[in-house]
Amino acid sequence: MFETLFAERGLSLDRLKVLIEVRDAGSIAAAAPGDPVRQSQYSRQLRELAEYFGSEVTERRGKQLKLTDKGERLAELAREHLRALEEFRAECKGETAVFSLGAGDSLIQWLVIPRLAGLLAAFPGTRFATSNLRTNEIVQQLADTRLDFGIIRKNAMAPGLKAVSLGPVNYAAVVPEALSRNKRLTLAQAFAELPLATQTTDGQFAGGLRDLAHALDVPLTPALACQSFPQTMAAVRTGRFWAIVPELALRELPAGLVHRINDPALGSLSREAMLAWNPRLIRVRAEATQVASALQAALKLG
Repeated sequence: MFETLFAERGLSLDRLKVLIEVRDAGSIAAAAPGDPVRQSQYSRQLRELAEYFGSEVTERRGKQLKLTDKGERLAELAREHLRALEEFRAECKGETAVFSLGAGDSLIQWLVIPRLAGLLAAFPGTRFATSNLRTNEIVQQLADTRLDFGIIRKNAMAPGLKAVSLGPVNYAAVVPEALSRNKRLTLAQAFAELPLATQTTDGQFAGGLRDLAHALDVPLTPALACQSFPQTMAAVRTGRFWAIVPELALRELPAGLVHRINDPALGSLSREAMLAWNPRLIRVRAEATQVASALQAALKLG
């Protein structure tokens, strides 16, 4: 068995590990920055892999050496099987299983962390590690199995991934009582008359906010541009800014600090959240099927 695979020298775990490192970094130079000796070693190891398989695994693009399509495929296969060996080793040593979960900072803070305690009780031999990532980072890391699970928008789903719906992420407009002086404003009036704090790094939300302001025929001139919704909430808590934030965030506001502006136009900002994973994860970690079902139940929105 496997006589052909081991009939020639050149295949080793070290060489496969180098291939994966170069794949993740994007190039040999990026995998070993500022270290010409290690870059030379990486180049040699990748040449040996190419000789073993009889196919180039790297190619020069400009001044950088990157993986070919065959190199990308080999890195994918190597990662999957090395991950399986890593899981088997942990099982043999009785180590606790760890599942990684990537999401944006607002979902981690207001959805994932508050609900993981119950999930850990259901899986006493399991641990979770959260990663604050952008949507494109989650999709990429799911695709190459660096990440086990991710929460992404439905319209960000990529081919090859599996997913289940967690429900809609809805938004609320909140105005501090101190700012409105107990006056009940419409959404259009808030845009026109009050200082707005808003998240500006989420392209889809920022675009939706522009469309909302356009539909209301009001200017969109934020007084404070924030990098995240938690920062936006911090601005609201000062009592000097109003904002549109995920409904999930409202639980952390003290009673009586703000009032909500109810306007059906806010529904245009809603987006469906999906729990996504790579089907290859199930082949490597059989218990991942149960964990996916438990995560879906624990993180359900609405």
